[in-house]
Amino acid sequence: MRVHYILNHGAAPESKLADVEIHFEEGILSGLKLVGCSVWRSKKGEGPAVLVPSRSYATAGGIRYYELLRSSEEGGTAEDARGKIAVRNFRQYIRDEYLKIANLPQGEETRKGKTSAGR
Repeated sequence: MRVHYILNHGAAPESKLADVEIHFEEGILSGLKLVGCSVWRSKKGEGPAVLVPSRSYATAGGIRYYELLRSSEEGGTAEDARGKIAVRNFRQYIRDEYLKIANLPQGEETRKGKTSAGR
């Protein structure tokens, strides 16, 4: 799998730093990519925030969100905890790799607005 970052260079919205695509290089998903993840400037001034795809739905109390990236395990609280840790680790990986790319000198690949990190 390879993670591609499409850097935002002045396009709207201004607080969006990059779009993130996950390109699959092996197995049954080879040749496909997953889109919808993004890196945003934090409103609180801390490190960048990583958003993963979700869907909204209406409830009596307002709007709620259904996270599309979650544990594949069904049931119990132990599996939920492992799934939450895996999602947190994924977000941290995306954040760390983005910070490495953001601190690189402007090379040919980053000038075009697209760069990648393998995993």
